[in-house]
Amino acid sequence: MSITTNYLIEPLAPLVFRSGKPFGAQASAADVVFPLPSAAGLIRATSIHQNKAKLDEHVVDKDIDNNAYQQILSIESTGPYLARFDESLRHIEILVPTPADALYFEAKPDKQSRDNDATAVTQANVQLVRLAPKALDPDCGSDLPEGLLPVQMQTSMKGKPKPGVSYWTLEHLKKWQAGHSIDFDTLQKEGITQLPVDVRTHVAIDNHTKASESGKLFQTASFDFGYKLIEGTDIQGQPIWCDHRLGFVIQTKQKLDDDTVTFGGERRLSKFSSINALECFYDDSPQGMLDKINKDKGFRLTFLTPCIFAHGYLPQWLDQTTKKGVLPNTDTTVSLKACAIDKWQPVSGWDSILWKPKAMRKAISSGSVYWFAIDNDLTLPELASLLYHVWSDDDQDKNDGFGSAIIAPWQPV
Repeated sequence: MSITTNYLIEPLAPLVFRSGKPFGAQASAADVVFPLPSAAGLIRATSIHQNKAKLDEHVVDKDIDNNAYQQILSIESTGPYLARFDESLRHIEILVPTPADALYFEAKPDKQSRDNDATAVTQANVQLVRLAPKALDPDCGSDLPEGLLPVQMQTSMKGKPKPGVSYWTLEHLKKWQAGHSIDFDTLQKEGITQLPVDVRTHVAIDNHTKASESGKLFQTASFDFGYKLIEGTDIQGQPIWCDHRLGFVIQTKQKLDDDTVTFGGERRLSKFSSINALECFYDDSPQGMLDKINKDKGFRLTFLTPCIFAHGYLPQWLDQTTKKGVLPNTDTTVSLKACAIDKWQPVSGWDSILWKPKAMRKAISSGSVYWFAIDNDLTLPELASLLYHVWSDDDQDKNDGFGSAIIAPWQPV
């Protein structure tokens, strides 16, 4: 999809994006999830509101083949992506999920190292370890689908995985894809470990007694992206506020006016505005990347949004047995060598036009990484069609933005 316009969503109140679990009396951070690409349906709703798209809901009713309804569904968008920005909007930074080929690993020095070096650090040291496809030793086996390699640490270390930063800056992801190492402390300082969550308690009040009604107390959890206080005070003793905040960026061809929109549940308001400058997903020129991919005879995809394939983890353009197929929009044959997926992600929602819940489906989670070997060289037009390709199999899922990914060279071993 060719991207023409970037829109920034600045939350004016904590935003609710439910996980789909049944409602309960107690709420927690687990009850709010990062918005799915389908939440960008606000692009379509805003288009209708601003008369950029025509729809008469009384005509549509439950006729999904209605021409007006199909025209609304054909509006394309990608995102939403997490964004960090200052008040002037001159510096807007995209943040992406931690790629699945990166592992936070707590490595402890072995006994021999401590004995040889009296100054050796005895405490655990968290490092960022790269994962990559690698064949198992001859005496080992696995239950992986035939033809797929396991994804293993490139460097053997003693220790155990640890939790870490959940969202990287786009700049860090590009460095990681280029093969550079990243210091864990730097990543922790510039990334985001956990999104701030606001838990609110709601109660129903009896109009006559002005007291709470029995059994009508519940809580909701939401993302609180307002400005935050920094510990300490300035020289005048005044509190210090962080000079940036979080929001979302959505990309679309649709031309819309700046507006106030409702994003997420409970009709919480956000400011919706177009932005000009946004960091590019690629540092290399298309020709430079083409040369590297053709030289290495392979590439990998890192998904920025969840992706829905026809066969679970496997795209429909790949043979389920051989894992071979022709890349979309190209004449290039590829083989899937490995994939790293944290866990499948449920995708559902509410159809606000047909006024009914959507069926639940399984998607590969954002941050997943797929490694491909190519049998013949790509051409420059073919690569250009892949740089911003949306990889889901279904056309409507592509319009919704499921399967946005970054491509990078990779050399099969």
